[in-house]
Amino acid sequence: MKKINFKIKEFEENFAKQLGASYAVSCATGTAALHAALYAAGISHKDEVILSPLAHPETAHAIRYLDGVPIYTDIDPLTGCLDPKAVKMRLSSNTKAVIATHYTGIPCDIDSLNQVLGGREVVLIENASQALGAVWKGRKIGTISPLTIFDFSFEQSLYTELGGMVVTDSLEYYRWLCLFRDEGMMYDRDELVKEEGPWYYEAQEIGYNYRLTSMQAEIGLRQLPKLEQMQTGREETAEIYFRELAEIEGITFLNPNEISTSAWYSFPVVLEGRKLISHRREIIEELRGMGIQADVQYYPIYLHPIYLWQGHPDVCTIEGPLCPRAEEFYSRVINLPIQPSFDNNITMCIVSSLKKLVQKFNK
Repeated sequence: MKKINFKIKEFEENFAKQLGASYAVSCATGTAALHAALYAAGISHKDEVILSPLAHPETAHAIRYLDGVPIYTDIDPLTGCLDPKAVKMRLSSNTKAVIATHYTGIPCDIDSLNQVLGGREVVLIENASQALGAVWKGRKIGTISPLTIFDFSFEQSLYTELGGMVVTDSLEYYRWLCLFRDEGMMYDRDELVKEEGPWYYEAQEIGYNYRLTSMQAEIGLRQLPKLEQMQTGREETAEIYFRELAEIEGITFLNPNEISTSAWYSFPVVLEGRKLISHRREIIEELRGMGIQADVQYYPIYLHPIYLWQGHPDVCTIEGPLCPRAEEFYSRVINLPIQPSFDNNITMCIVSSLKKLVQKFNK
């Protein structure tokens, strides 16, 4: 492993300390972090990896990079996260990992997932791309499962334009992550297989140049002390949405577990009633026309063209939708923006605009 730039090392050590994890390995992007985590977990040819279809397509891409097989599994519509009961149905002798994506920063039911996986040699990987600041049963996301990945490419509580991180408490995983991230090159003299001289280093794996830059690390370091303040700002905005939208006919909310705290990357609202659902696109387009960056997360991964073109045994053998609850959820959800910088006036403007549009299209 290469002696990495001291600024990057400082960022990694401080990030791990902030969470309470033993090790953190920075990567060039969140996708690279996913790739590295799956590699460390030992994913290879035809290994099956269970994942939610409501995630960024990079989640499935990272599995395919290692020639693994994505096994799309349905969600709990109350949280938008993987349904542990559905995971249990999808487990097989080929299952090697489960990627639990914390939808919009809402923690998955980690306890139930671990119960389902109990006794199996299956690695639980948390995709916390949008969950920096989230908490499960008093423990910060990033300190619970063997591997957790974060993404700093989105405008959330820590943003370095591009960048990602894998955190773990395992020294073995840490070493594999570093080796993979550093092009598979070993520079540590104590770990060399051969000894050719002081100039010598050796390739021990097929790794990638996935290193973060020192400039990005510096940006990250400056933001770390502000994480709690940023999280508080997001929670305050979410509380206003809950309070002000609660009485609107045709809108419901997700129901995160009371023992968890969401990172609130965005605020999902779910439309009720055929009439309102049929006008979702118009609602979003009008919100965007007002400068409100409403969104929809996510188009189910297996419906993207590349995965339809590649084909998948599940798509061919299961009648009807592959993950019906995920597809229905996708058709009904609108993700309202949340930024720590929002003041009450901005949030109330978004609330007022959505109210008017719901009333307009619900007549």
